[in-house]
Amino acid sequence: MIAESHFRFISYFITEQGSEVSVTTLASKLELSRGHTSRIVTELETHGIAQTRSSGREKLVTLADIEPIEQLEGLLTEYSHMEFPSLIGGSGLELLYYLDTARTATELLERCTVSRATIYRRLDELQKVGIVGKSNSRYQLNEPFTVLSSVAQGLFHQSHRQEIERHTTGINFLWETHDEYLFACDSTIEADSFIPTGSAQFEEFDVPLLTRDRHHYFKTDRHPDLTPADVVCHMLLIDDSSRYRTYCLLVIVTQGIAEDTLLDRAAHYQPAASIDVSEIVEILFDYLETEGDTTAEQLPAWDTFTETAEEYAVSV
Repeated sequence: MIAESHFRFISYFITEQGSEVSVTTLASKLELSRGHTSRIVTELETHGIAQTRSSGREKLVTLADIEPIEQLEGLLTEYSHMEFPSLIGGSGLELLYYLDTARTATELLERCTVSRATIYRRLDELQKVGIVGKSNSRYQLNEPFTVLSSVAQGLFHQSHRQEIERHTTGINFLWETHDEYLFACDSTIEADSFIPTGSAQFEEFDVPLLTRDRHHYFKTDRHPDLTPADVVCHMLLIDDSSRYRTYCLLVIVTQGIAEDTLLDRAAHYQPAASIDVSEIVEILFDYLETEGDTTAEQLPAWDTFTETAEEYAVSV
C-alpha cells in the first residue's frame, strides 16, 4: 500500500526539491534517520514512483516521470496549505480509487478492504476540507479534486505493473482493481503469488485448448485459490469470442457450476469489467437450459456444440 510516509516524500519532491537529491539530504530535510529514509525510497522505487542511481557512495533519488505524479503536482502546488499526505495516503488512496463516480458508503465498503469505521472516518476527513461532497447519500469528489481518483488508479496500476515486470514481459492488463488484477504476458511466471488462469486452468478441468499463444495470470490479495466460476469469468474477460464461450460452456458442464454461483462471481468482476459478464453468464445458461433454442450471435448451433462436447468426452 502507498502510505502517508510515501506521500510525504512525494510532496517534498514536488513542492520543495523538484530535482535529483541524495538519500542523505532527504533524511536531513525530512528529519528522519538515513536508514528509515533509505527504506522508504526503496519502497517508492518498488512501486515505480521513484528512480535511483548511484553516485560514488551516495544514492540519488528522483520522482518517476509518470502521469499520476504529474496530475498530483498541480494540486500539491496550488493547495500547498492542505495536508495531502495524511488525507490521501494508505486507506485514503484506496477510497479515492473508487470515487471515480458517486457512490454510497455501502458501495465503497463493498469495494474497499478497510473497515466500515475507516470508510466513514476517511470520508469525514475528506468532506471537512472540501475534497468530497455528499448528495442523496452518495459521495463524490468535488472540483478541482476529481483528478484524485485518476491519481489513485494510476498509482495502483503503476505498482501492479512494476510487480509483474520483475517476472515477465509483454504485459497486457485485462481487468484490474486496487488489489486484484488479471493479465496476459509472454512467458510463464514461477512466483507463487501469481495464479495461472484462463487456458492453463481449463486444462486442469479436462478441457484442454488446442492453442495457447499467451500466458494468463491472476493476482489477488483476498484469497489464494480460484474456483471454476472464477476461471470461467476470467476466460470471458480474456476472450469473449464464440470459440471461448464454447470452452466456458464445457467447463460449466464438467464442473457442475450452478448459475447462482457463476452469477455471484460475475458480480464480483462486473464493476471493473469492459464487458457485461453477468449478462453473458445468463446467456450461457439460457443456451444450456434450452439446448440451443435460446441462443446468441457468439454461440454455436446446438449440433455443433454437442459435437465439440463429444470430442472432449463431455456429456451434455
